Amino acid sequence: MTTEYERMLDQALRLRDRAPGGRYAPSPSGPLHLGNARTALLAWLQARLAGGRFVMRMEDLDRPRMRPGCAAQIIDDLRWMGLDWDEGPDVGGKTGPYEQSARDSIYAAALSRLQDAHTIFPCFCSRKDIQQAASAPHGSDGPIYPGTCREQELAFGKNGRRSATLRYRVGAGRIEVKDVVTDSIIQDLSHDVGDFVVRRSDGVFAYQFAVVIDDALMGVTDVVRGVDLRESTPRQLALLSALDLPAPHYWHVPLMTDDNGNRMSKRDGSESVGMFRTRGGKPAELVGQLAASVGLCPLETPVSAQELLSAHDLCSFTCALRDTGTHK
Repeated sequence: MTTEYERMLDQALRLRDRAPGGRYAPSPSGPLHLGNARTALLAWLQARLAGGRFVMRMEDLDRPRMRPGCAAQIIDDLRWMGLDWDEGPDVGGKTGPYEQSARDSIYAAALSRLQDAHTIFPCFCSRKDIQQAASAPHGSDGPIYPGTCREQELAFGKNGRRSATLRYRVGAGRIEVKDVVTDSIIQDLSHDVGDFVVRRSDGVFAYQFAVVIDDALMGVTDVVRGVDLRESTPRQLALLSALDLPAPHYWHVPLMTDDNGNRMSKRDGSESVGMFRTRGGKPAELVGQLAASVGLCPLETPVSAQELLSAHDLCSFTCALRDTGTHK
């Protein structure tokens, strides 16, 4: 009997065969700052230049961090910029729901497949336990999990102890990511990352896990996102392989910085699209500013999103990003 998960996967594979697919997946935890807006513009351009579908998805897994009204404001800001999408929270589509908070049953179905294959295990270690483990080396994301619970026969349910996180059991061997924009990245997860969390102890699915399921089941063939997520890609490829899901092409684009050279962030209150609009800025002015910052048009040249699309093909777009990526 075909399950809903299998039906969605079959549909996604047919969509992939029919046309390329891109996506933009913001987190509605704050205003859309200009760096987020530039990534959205680049993701939209890539999908449209490739003749593909474009999907809008809200990454709102961590519900307490989400701010009421932010999702609607993000959609309004992107529409104001002249971007459109074929599927999303406001327009519906065949591969929804388009909010991660509504996809728990989908993630649970995928998780059960990892459990049946014995590639995940429960872990009762706290962050403090891992930090204090004498054998735990440090990676780019902090202490590497030392494998404390890896070989223990622990039940997946309650054990009279704290709630368990679920970790993916990484294998030995190097994983190479061939990036369209940047150089390839190679990691040996067993040495560089360690067994990583796919579901937190509070029941929230980890970003690394959810994004893999979402992209695969939404028929995404190309992922355009910030270079800050580049180091997490080998983990995502490992999960894709374990779940027998197709891998997308990855385009990791440079991060936008402010006038002081600092990376833009919601936490630091970086300039947002809303602030730009409040000052009386026009859509073509913002699009031109964002496009010029990656070499897609001359400086101080107002241009609409559609005009920018007409001025490029996929080759010129890719070359501009690669040239920018080698200098930032």
